[in-house]
Amino acid sequence: MDLGKLEYTKRPARLEPGIVFVLSGGEEREEVFLRPLMEKDFFRQCVHVLFQSRDGQGLMPDKMEELWQSARKRKKIMYNGRDYRISSIDKVFLVSDVDEFEPVLVKILSNKDALDKAQWIISNPCFEIWLYYCYRSDIDPEVKRLRYIRRSKRSQKMKQLNNQLIRGGTDPRKAFDKALDGIANSKSHFRAGHYGIPGLFATSMHEMMEQIFDFLNQRGQSFADYQRQKKEDLKIFLAARGISL
Repeated sequence: MDLGKLEYTKRPARLEPGIVFVLSGGEEREEVFLRPLMEKDFFRQCVHVLFQSRDGQGLMPDKMEELWQSARKRKKIMYNGRDYRISSIDKVFLVSDVDEFEPVLVKILSNKDALDKAQWIISNPCFEIWLYYCYRSDIDPEVKRLRYIRRSKRSQKMKQLNNQLIRGGTDPRKAFDKALDGIANSKSHFRAGHYGIPGLFATSMHEMMEQIFDFLNQRGQSFADYQRQKKEDLKIFLAARGISL
């Protein structure tokens, strides 16, 4: 056979995984929620999520802004001992609660450089409202009453309500599997106020998750594919132990 005469068929170009840098004010629940994106091969072939916070205490919005602007000036970030050029990072998200930080957030956002590629993802009063929307489409009356208590008390109360109102609580590990519901419910209740800061009971987490899931779609995968694969993996795991769903 004359190999030189074989017809050459060009294969479609395979997109490299997108790179997403998440600088978060929360040190635990936010990371636990995003952990499947960082650890599971299904996602890592499409997107690399680099999560940074501060162990034990998290980060205040002004400190997050300081760290990010320092990285911009250096034109790189260091993650797990490796340098990433800012130009090679596809998306940058700064994730913060409103809590009592609204004046600080207003100051940061009102002075934001038009060339700054970072997008602030803000939850009001806190990240727990996003977890709530992963389970609930409507706002319970008990949650609405948060508007009548001091801002500094709202986050803690929201955490308590998630445990009281949702059976089993809003475990961020389980909430990730409900991310599509979270996106739909969050969007239906979203309203932005001063400088785009979400109003009470609103979060822009859906914007971040949609953009991350876009990386999957662009590379021929989807969140629904992940859910199907996870279900099949569970069937195989249980079948090996003589258990059927």
